Amino acid sequence: MNTVPPETRTFPVTLQRNAFSPRLVARAGDVWRAMQDVVVDQSSSAGWTPERYVQENCMFVVRTMTVRHHRELKIAEPIHGRTWPSRARREMLFTRQVRLFSGEDLVAGASQEWAFLTRDLQPTRAGKNIFDAFQLIEGYPEVELPSFVSQADQPTHVFDFTVWHGWMDPQGHANHAAYVDYCDEGVARLVAEEGGDPQRIVPVAESVHFRAAIGAGELITVETAVAGHSQGARVFKHRVLSGDRVCATATTVRALVEGK
Repeated sequence: MNTVPPETRTFPVTLQRNAFSPRLVARAGDVWRAMQDVVVDQSSSAGWTPERYVQENCMFVVRTMTVRHHRELKIAEPIHGRTWPSRARREMLFTRQVRLFSGEDLVAGASQEWAFLTRDLQPTRAGKNIFDAFQLIEGYPEVELPSFVSQADQPTHVFDFTVWHGWMDPQGHANHAAYVDYCDEGVARLVAEEGGDPQRIVPVAESVHFRAAIGAGELITVETAVAGHSQGARVFKHRVLSGDRVCATATTVRALVEGK
């Protein structure tokens, strides 16, 4: 069974050196960034460049994104991606699929839920020009988190940081992939407190639900707790907060590769 529509285009992706850990494998957040590059390239190829979204006073914003990592990406490994919108609801909410490949090898997949907004973050309906540019392709599997056994009443690990002005993305807030970095730092600190090596953490899957944008200068709190286990990996729950405001909730599934 094909898992990618044959009519979708292929877009090459280049991960820069800073995307890779001391083990020379890509971090989860940078896999998300590679997927974003594929989506932007596909949008631009359909006539909707970043500049056009600004001119048309509209944008797509991620509401939820779920990713499965089939294996780690190695440094200097050539990769390419394919993407397609698979569903639309009320002309304001859209589901998009993204897949990353190395040759014929599927290395990661994502299902994304997007909201169509004005530039001042007001919901708006997509017009005919959007639907003409982005053909919906249904009938292909979506990406889901693996099942896991819950582990209740675990302590919560917390750290805080202030968002840099230099971290703002083209839409003026912290990019959605940065939230994965925040959660993975929480996991890394927890593993380090246990005496483990954070550089041995392997991404298996993650899902983030975005509830509010994060801007420059905000004091952010990241809460992380063990939530269970899944096929040899550990499951973590996270909250990303600005004061009392919950900016995102997330679930990450992480394994630990054997060290030498």
